Amino acid sequence: MRARAVALWRHLALPAVIFLLWACAALQILTGARLFADAAGFCVALIAVAALATSRGMGPRVLAILGGGGLALAWLADDWPAALAGLDRAAAFAAFLGCLYALRGIVQASPALPTVQSAFVAFRPTARRGALQLLGLLFSVPLAIGAISIIAPLVAKEEDPAIREDIATWALRGVGLAVLFSPFTVCMGIVVSSLGSALPMAWLLIVGFATALLLAAIPHALGQCRLPRSLPRAFWVALWRVLAPVVLLIVANMTLVFAGGLTPVRAAILLVPLVGLAVTLRRDRAAQRQTAETILAAWRRFDAEIAIFVGSLVFAGVVTTIPEVREPVARLTELLGPGALIGATVLGIAVMASVGVHMVVTATILLTVFAPFMPDTPHLVLLGLAGLMGWAFGAMAAAGSLSFVAAVNILGVRARRLAFGPNLRFMAAAMLALGLVGLLLP
Repeated sequence: MRARAVALWRHLALPAVIFLLWACAALQILTGARLFADAAGFCVALIAVAALATSRGMGPRVLAILGGGGLALAWLADDWPAALAGLDRAAAFAAFLGCLYALRGIVQASPALPTVQSAFVAFRPTARRGALQLLGLLFSVPLAIGAISIIAPLVAKEEDPAIREDIATWALRGVGLAVLFSPFTVCMGIVVSSLGSALPMAWLLIVGFATALLLAAIPHALGQCRLPRSLPRAFWVALWRVLAPVVLLIVANMTLVFAGGLTPVRAAILLVPLVGLAVTLRRDRAAQRQTAETILAAWRRFDAEIAIFVGSLVFAGVVTTIPEVREPVARLTELLGPGALIGATVLGIAVMASVGVHMVVTATILLTVFAPFMPDTPHLVLLGLAGLMGWAFGAMAAAGSLSFVAAVNILGVRARRLAFGPNLRFMAAAMLALGLVGLLLP
């Protein structure tokens, strides 16, 4: 009986509640009515609580430990509004990620995608690495962890374990670099939301994009990879057709952000379903059916991630209002300077991700706690970049990252060798450089 109830919940009820969550979040953005915010909060709380009974793994544990801890702190401090504010943020992020899953379904159902995959021919190692880094980066802008499933068919016939590890390494490097600037990631949404309205969004995107370009160029300069010269024109035409809806969404999203005053999360909640529906209706029935099936399949496995959002954001919302937490951070800032907090952020996210803690947990807590102690805009932007870079490390080389776990499972490589491979050394050097910049910034 219990198994049947869980199956019905996942197959029918959960996608319906997620759609209702998105609708309430969108209506709240359009109208500003508190009623819709409360309804979205109820939906996300329902999904999270149900995950305790229907899911396994990190999601229920994060909800029980951090969510329960946040509620206990709210009760002790008599600060229930802080807990409710965290629930509101969790509802917005859950609606946002639901839209990202819809975007993934749209891209994966593109009729031009098989051309991109079939054009990927056997390259020499340096050219293969360059192509994988490029494709990982481009497809991760809209797809995040879904980029791995796009790349996997390109290398499905490769049997050499060492080559498969090399493929996973460079594909994940592209995924991690996209984290530094893509507006369609949970990471960017968490960073922007945690740092508040004082963060200049344009500067964070510019600095993140410049950092991604620099990190992508370094292995080219060292001769470790290069862009392939034998890809046919049909590949680039098909790649443009696949990514054209994403480019349109990025332009529209940034227009709403800078002209309309919305955050990237709120803009995506409004735009992705509308643009996605328009694109899908222009395709044939087979592509429409594939899009719907991909979205529903993702939504049916979405509850554990929602539980992580609810637990970590409720805890962060409460803990940042407690004087006993703020006072030690203030003393530490006076003693060591804000650069130490920037270094602690990138290191804390990376270390906790390496031991299996999802980056959303550590990033939310550290960024929310440290943001008020940044003395000026450059330090605040650098703190945001620290959050992005710690998350990028996780995407490339840590068990707390869904993209890393997906690469291990889909590409059939050993997790330990992948985690302690070239990406670990590459990102350790990048994080060390960021920490030094933070310490030297006046």
